[in-house]
Amino acid sequence: MKLRSDVMRGAAPEAVAIYQSGGFSRQDFAKPLILVHSNAGESHSGSYHLDRLVEQTKMGIRELGGAPFKYTTTDICDGVATGHDGMNYVLASRESVAGMIEIYVQGHMFDGAVLTSSCDKAVPAALIAAARLKDEIPVVIVPGGSMDIGCTYLMSGAIGVTYARVKAGFLNCGELSFVQDHSLPCEGACQYMGTASTMQVMAESLGLAAPTSALGPANQRYVLGNARNAGYLIMKLLKRGLKTKDILTEGALRNAVLIHQATGGSTNALLHLPAIAHAAGIGFDVSLFDTLGQKVPYLTNLHTAGQYSSRQFWYAGGVQRVIALLADSGLLDMEALTVTGQTVRDNLNAVQHSDYFRAGEGYLGNYSTTDGSRRLRREDVIRNPDDPQNSCGSVAILKGNLAPEGSVFKYSACDPSMYEHIGKAIVFDCEEDCYAAVTNLEIEPGSVLIVSGEGPGACGMPELYNTTAAIMGIEKYRKSVALVTDGRFSGATAGPVIGHVSPEGAAGGPIVLVENGDLIEISLDKRGINIVGLAGQRKRSDEIERTLAQRRANWRKPKPKYTTGVLGNYTQLAVSPMKGAYMGRLMPT
Repeated sequence: MKLRSDVMRGAAPEAVAIYQSGGFSRQDFAKPLILVHSNAGESHSGSYHLDRLVEQTKMGIRELGGAPFKYTTTDICDGVATGHDGMNYVLASRESVAGMIEIYVQGHMFDGAVLTSSCDKAVPAALIAAARLKDEIPVVIVPGGSMDIGCTYLMSGAIGVTYARVKAGFLNCGELSFVQDHSLPCEGACQYMGTASTMQVMAESLGLAAPTSALGPANQRYVLGNARNAGYLIMKLLKRGLKTKDILTEGALRNAVLIHQATGGSTNALLHLPAIAHAAGIGFDVSLFDTLGQKVPYLTNLHTAGQYSSRQFWYAGGVQRVIALLADSGLLDMEALTVTGQTVRDNLNAVQHSDYFRAGEGYLGNYSTTDGSRRLRREDVIRNPDDPQNSCGSVAILKGNLAPEGSVFKYSACDPSMYEHIGKAIVFDCEEDCYAAVTNLEIEPGSVLIVSGEGPGACGMPELYNTTAAIMGIEKYRKSVALVTDGRFSGATAGPVIGHVSPEGAAGGPIVLVENGDLIEISLDKRGINIVGLAGQRKRSDEIERTLAQRRANWRKPKPKYTTGVLGNYTQLAVSPMKGAYMGRLMPT
């Protein structure tokens, strides 16, 4: 078998000596060289256990004649970075982790790679790296799995809501301590269908992670078996001459969008999938989420839009159950190739002839429903297409004079009473001021909070989780106050919140021209987000256009907040949120 690493063997005479100094033999050096990369570290719940998975993957590679090499680039956590300027670095870290994986593969001429990760930016970073390397090597993604629920169905998303209620004076600090102490009982990705869970689901949906591997219980043996299997898979792909380009196709991306809409995935996937497609050189318009979302039923009852956890989703059959339920719809590309070397259809057939569905439903029976009335059933977690949560998807793209390029609305996590809303704008230049106004109860019900200057070109596109948690945690705001921003949201976010407004404020987008008292209309039915009035009064569209033109003439682009370092580079090079917020613009001359 001709190996990519032969180039390095013939050109770098020091290499064999360097590897021998670490305990590798000449015999190892002659084998296919496989990068085994993970985000293991002491950075968060999703990284603590990944070294155990890495060891299993290495065993699988050795069993089939490869030489595994362990590399690590840990990731930062949104939950630790939230509420301060550290959040500005989170999305940019996706680019850095993807870049390091690319550097490892290209710098050391690996023949294949197994990439292990659990969480929000690490999984998309691995997928972006795989896409960049699609013509070079095969890649297998190993999802790190899911955390179990805390006591009385507590999940990590409850912490932000409880904290906001304490800040607003509705709860005491003792209640917050209880929620903090009993929400995260073990390692694994956070328990709801947040960004970490969503991107594990996307990895399997794209065919780059093995069937049933997304969201397996992180502290049970199943994730170890998935990791060992990944070692087998990478060697089999290499021997067959298959590469990521054979798997990551337009059909695979379409499958991922459909499964995202069927499972109520995080809005951050609308940043990550376009970035993955761009890295692979595949044309991708984010409006595909809306187009396909109106054709596919929303099937899952998962927190924060629903009741149950990501681990319970895995027990209910996970991604493969969703594929099974949609297999005859004509929507999925069932012939798309995957890392098993088989098609989506072949994989599903193998799963259906295994004991996975039976065992999962048995585990599911260990839980009760949230009201404690009976044992949990599969249909409580993943519903049938003829009895869906919603007949049409979970996320919409809204456009209008406030967001000409688009914005993102996860309506599945919003009370239907706010699908159509008109309210007076209250404008903030940063989330911190907005959060203070909400928790100090200074906001009038019916208002639309506008937070600009939070896009990728301004400060790195932080998530505004604290403010959304406060809106949802304060009863009088939950169904009456909307939030509109050019920033992004946590996968834990729920409520009437619209993000990714494009063009962003730093690029002179209309969001930066909104003033206090302007009337903002949000319409899911019309897929619209518009300024429809000034100073509290409805106005004709031509009057609004003239006023916005006058405001634009007086607007001055603010000086950049970051000019050096990681964020100096990222804010100068990041493209629009609706294109994926990846670093793709040319450096100004």
